[in-house]
Amino acid sequence: MTVPEIVPKDNSMAVEIKILTLNIWGIPGVSKDRKARVEAIANQLIAGPEEYDFVFLQEVWSKEDYKFIVSKVNKKLPFSEYFVSGGYGSGLCTFSKTQITDVRYRRFSLNGYPHKVLHGDWWGGKGVALCRTVRHGIPFSLANTHLHGKYPSSNWSCSSQCLRPGSRDEQRPILSNQLHACYDAEKDEYVHHRAVQAFETPQLIRSNRKDEDVLIFAGDFNVTSTDFAYGLIKCYGNLVDTYTESAVKPHGSNGETCETPSNSYTDVKVLIENPSGNRIDYIFYQTAPGHKVKTKLCDQPWPQRVPSQEFSFSDHEAVRAVLTITPVKDGETDETPLDAKYETESLLNSSAAFEEGLKKVTSNRKFYLTLCILVALMLIINIVVQASCELAIGVPFFLDLMLVLLSFLLMYVIYMGFTFYHLEFNEVLRAKQGIECDLERLRIRNAQIFEEERKRGLTGIK
Repeated sequence: MTVPEIVPKDNSMAVEIKILTLNIWGIPGVSKDRKARVEAIANQLIAGPEEYDFVFLQEVWSKEDYKFIVSKVNKKLPFSEYFVSGGYGSGLCTFSKTQITDVRYRRFSLNGYPHKVLHGDWWGGKGVALCRTVRHGIPFSLANTHLHGKYPSSNWSCSSQCLRPGSRDEQRPILSNQLHACYDAEKDEYVHHRAVQAFETPQLIRSNRKDEDVLIFAGDFNVTSTDFAYGLIKCYGNLVDTYTESAVKPHGSNGETCETPSNSYTDVKVLIENPSGNRIDYIFYQTAPGHKVKTKLCDQPWPQRVPSQEFSFSDHEAVRAVLTITPVKDGETDETPLDAKYETESLLNSSAAFEEGLKKVTSNRKFYLTLCILVALMLIINIVVQASCELAIGVPFFLDLMLVLLSFLLMYVIYMGFTFYHLEFNEVLRAKQGIECDLERLRIRNAQIFEEERKRGLTGIK
C-alpha cells in the first residue's frame, strides 16, 4: 500500500518528525521471551499512543521476526527495509511512513574475530544501514547502526589517557569531558575495533547522503556519552544528540537505555557495579541547507513492562525523539559550530586507543605465528610416527583423526597469523593516520587562534 506524501501548504510551516529506536534483543534460541516480546513490540508500534515517521530496530536477527513485524505495522509504517550482511544478517531494519529509496549497506572493516563465535559480531557483519526518503516535502537520509558489543577480556592494557582511582597517576589532569581512551579497560578487548567503526561511520554515511538531506542517525552504539568513540562520531559527523539538546528528558534518570534497574532482564550483579545503567542508544540528527532542526523532546515512551506480562519489551529501552523542522531562507545555516576543545580531546583519546590497538594486534599476530610453528611440528611428528612405527590396533585411526584436525587448525592459524591480523593492523593504522592528520590540522588552527588573540591583547595594551 502506498501512502501519498503530504506536503505542507505553507512552505514556511514547521513540521514535527517522530522517531523511535530500539534494540529488540532478538537472538533465536538465546534471547528470553523472544517471540512474545516481538509480538508485543509490533503491537506497541501500532496500538501505542504515538505514531512514528521513522522507526529504527537493531538485533532483529530472525527474518521471520522481521516479516511478522512488517505484517503488523504495514498500515502505519508501510515501507521498510531489512539489511542483509554477514553470515546471518546485520540485525538492522528501518521502517518509514514514506517510500524508501537509495538503499545501501556499508560494512565496517573491523568486526571482531571469526573464532569468537559466541560474540557473533564478525558473523553478523555489522555496519551502517543507509536509505533515503522524503517526508512532508523534506528529503531525509536515514542511518541505522549497531556498533561492536562489549565482552569481558583480561588482556587489554589501559592507555596513558585513562586513569584509575587510587592509581599513582590519579592526580594527573583528566580531560575535561572525560572522554576516556579505554573505559573498563580490562573488560573490553574490542576497544580498537569500536574505535575504527566510530572513525568510519561518518564517512560511510556521507557516501549515501545528499547535501540537501536532513540526516537522522539512530541505533545501539555500545558507547556511553563519556566515551571517546561517542565524541569521534559526534565530531566527525557534526551531529546533534537529541537527548542532550532536549529540554524534555526521561523522568528520574539520565537517559540510561541498557542494564537499567527497572528492566526485567537486568542482572542484579550488574546493578551492584553500576546501579543506574548506561545510555548507549542514541538518536542523532544533522541539519541541511534550507532547514532548521531542533529537538522538541527525547524520552523513553514505552512502559517498563509488556502489558499484562512480567517482562520488559527488550533488555534495552526504546528511545523516542520528536524533531521540529522549519524551512529557512537560502544561504542561512543552522549548523552548530564544533567545540574545538571537545574535538581535540576526542581525537587525542582516539589516537591513544589506536596506539594500544596496534600493540594488541601485533601481540596477537605473534601468538598465531608461534602457534603455526607448533601445529606444523605436531603434524610432522604425527606423519613420522605413522610412517616409521608399528602401532597397536586403533592407534592409526586416532592419529588419522588428529591429522585431519591439526590440518584444519594449521590452515586457520595460518589465515589468522598471515592474513587476518595483517589486515586488522592495517585498518587500525589507517584510522590512526587519519586521526593524526586531523590533529595536525587542529594544532595549526588552534595556533592561529592563539596568535590572533595574542595580537588583539597587545593592541588593547597599546
